[in-house]
Amino acid sequence: MLRGLRIVLAVLCFAGLCLLFVDVSGVLPPKLAALAKVQFIPALLSGSLAVILALVALTLLLGRVYCSVLCPLGVLQDVVSRLGRKRRFRFSPAKTWLRTGSLLVFAAAFLVGIPVLFSILEPYSAFGRIATDLLAPVWQAGSNLLNLASQRAGNFAVGPTPVWQKGLPALAAAVLTLGGIGLLAWKSGRTWCNTLCPVGTVLGYCSRISLFRPRIDAEECAHCGLCAKTCKASCIDAKSAVIDVSRCVTCFNCLDTGSGGALSYGPVWNSAATGKKTAGPDLARRSFVALGLSIVGFPALAAARNPDEKKPDLSRKQRPAREAPITPPGASGLRAFAERCTGCQLCVSACPNQVLSNADDGTGVLQPSLSFEHGFCRVDCVTCSTVCPTGAIRPISAAEKSATQIGRAVVDWERCIVNTDKVQCTACSKACPTNAACLVGRKDGPKWLAVDPERCTGCGACEYVCPVRPLAAIRVEGNLEHRRI
Repeated sequence: MLRGLRIVLAVLCFAGLCLLFVDVSGVLPPKLAALAKVQFIPALLSGSLAVILALVALTLLLGRVYCSVLCPLGVLQDVVSRLGRKRRFRFSPAKTWLRTGSLLVFAAAFLVGIPVLFSILEPYSAFGRIATDLLAPVWQAGSNLLNLASQRAGNFAVGPTPVWQKGLPALAAAVLTLGGIGLLAWKSGRTWCNTLCPVGTVLGYCSRISLFRPRIDAEECAHCGLCAKTCKASCIDAKSAVIDVSRCVTCFNCLDTGSGGALSYGPVWNSAATGKKTAGPDLARRSFVALGLSIVGFPALAAARNPDEKKPDLSRKQRPAREAPITPPGASGLRAFAERCTGCQLCVSACPNQVLSNADDGTGVLQPSLSFEHGFCRVDCVTCSTVCPTGAIRPISAAEKSATQIGRAVVDWERCIVNTDKVQCTACSKACPTNAACLVGRKDGPKWLAVDPERCTGCGACEYVCPVRPLAAIRVEGNLEHRRI
């Protein structure tokens, strides 16, 4: 029963998070964003103390339920481990040095300012890149096929969804992550969770002193090894009748092996009375200290951190080189954004205007920035600020966004067709929602573009509509710190 309940809850959470990343309707992301905001590291970075305390309390009570139900990368590993697998699992000793070392490297990468390493080790962000760069394009292509069939049947109510690659670094990271973690899961189950995952290590400290845990009754145990063969965490030593609860992900698979009552899950005080064995209570004091350092010390240190040609395709607009990247509205600036963004790509997937992508413009590899080859940042859209789970993009209103300058437009007069082709063009001035771009000159003579920097918000409408190829004659340069206008 416990295993069935765990599977149902895991499927619901996993499906919800997948829909959050691949939804093309624009309806589901705001409603499902809560699933992203209860992920451990995003909640830690956003300062959601209530969420962190709830997850720690859940682990102290029931064990690592988070890893088996709420963590999408953990559930993905469970799916991969069952695909075509006929081999059985087996017990392996804990690699404590590797787990602790990985946690220290993860913390150091954040504090020193190495977002690539931090983002690769963070489990939710790793899943986000897989969903955004591998799953979402397949989903969108399938949606377009259904749309085409619907149009042939005479229904034109829904238009096609654009499918485009949003950044090679994130795509490469997604492929390598899925390949590496997938191979480990297929061969050995939850090896990643119990060796390299920093969240698994921290919650493992908690689970050593959890009140409810799986137990083996040494007197009833026949040492048949069936429980160890079903344990995807490889934490059951059937010969010694001992369970390493710090590595147990509370999947309850071992309870369904027909162990004849030798295996059970219940309160730890019953374990002492019946002689049932679990590993870890002797390390409770060290675990509690490590837990305190991880939960209290890590955010405290984070708060104190102070980071200072081939012929082009003329039919396609290219991304210009910018002196400063354009960070999303609500980020307040480049430094604040880089400190909190884990590169999960949820904002990239959710953006209805297709302006967020993963190309490294200076925000850091795997951290998104704005560019305007496929659209522009509409004044009334605040989707990215509603879905961001880490607080890198804080929630803002449309009115607040319209009064925030994230960048300013810069004109390249040498490329403008008014200068090169001697024709009149009004595309950018007509598209500008704030009238910051206007044409100046004599009434009976040629007019050229001028930009009022006090009215420009950096939305990119002018760059998007500019007809010049391959690089627009007007581009937006990002503000290192957003400012009110």
